[in-house]
Amino acid sequence: MTETAGSRRALGLLTLLPLYLVIAAAIGFVDHRVRPFGADAYTKVIPEFVEGTAPPPGKYRILAPFAYLHLRDAFGMQPENAWILFRWLGLVASLLAGHLLYRTWFSEGAAVLGNVLTAVLLPLTFTNGYGIPDHFTELFLFTLGCACIARSWMPGFLVVLLFAGLNRETSFLLVMLLAVAGPLTRQRLIWIGAAAAIWAAVYVGLRWWLGFSPYNPVELTNNIGRMFSWPVEAWQRDLFYRAFGWFFVALIGAPLVIIVRTWASQPRFVRGAVAVVVPVFVAIGVTFSSVMEPRIFTPLIPLLVTGVLFALFTPERSDAAA
Repeated sequence: MTETAGSRRALGLLTLLPLYLVIAAAIGFVDHRVRPFGADAYTKVIPEFVEGTAPPPGKYRILAPFAYLHLRDAFGMQPENAWILFRWLGLVASLLAGHLLYRTWFSEGAAVLGNVLTAVLLPLTFTNGYGIPDHFTELFLFTLGCACIARSWMPGFLVVLLFAGLNRETSFLLVMLLAVAGPLTRQRLIWIGAAAAIWAAVYVGLRWWLGFSPYNPVELTNNIGRMFSWPVEAWQRDLFYRAFGWFFVALIGAPLVIIVRTWASQPRFVRGAVAVVVPVFVAIGVTFSSVMEPRIFTPLIPLLVTGVLFALFTPERSDAAA
């Protein structure tokens, strides 16, 4: 019996890989088909990056658009098929990163459940008319960054943070998570300082290299209007359309209820994320981004799913990630 269990652990990811590939295909299909203006992503949005005409702050999120272009050109693919492949690869990478994160503490079965929960929650973020290039790339890099923090892989974390900073400004959440996920030892403070310096260098460097473009980021008044005082014609639309402004509440709120109810069993990694990272980012998101696009809260998914797993399962390891 011991030998069989050992073989199952050794072959776990290889056995589960086909499942993750299919889950990624299923979510990718929904992502591609649900958007009324899906082609705009690769016919309008990405060309703006190449031409240098993308509006801020999107113009500084360069990683995903250029990764897509390299993929398209490397395989000589038709733009739409390259876009589908690019999104699918992002989803597969996100699931593999999630498996790495959840296996820090839990069995393969629990890790699969965590990834399935991630896949179930993701469609709540598919509310804009076309797919934003950095969306799934952000999920992958943020989840991988969380895994590096959980496993104390600090050099690897700094590399991930560098790429995450080239993708979206929300990478600063990884620096915050590093600061609250463990005790502030001298060595940890050094890593936090290095991480903050890398994030700041990327943030400032992109604006120096591409030119600073001012814009008014405040969306708080608009968000309140979208959530509480929609125009009359909006009420003639379907229920899901009318609920778009509240999707982020469901996305974040349901896992939080479970986490709070099991607070005593949560590790410092989750407690720090829920007590500091989540509320700070929600405040920033509601103030400076449109809640009609709950995709902005995608980085919180792996943090919340980790907390749900701790509520549902007894961890196999308790010494990881503080």
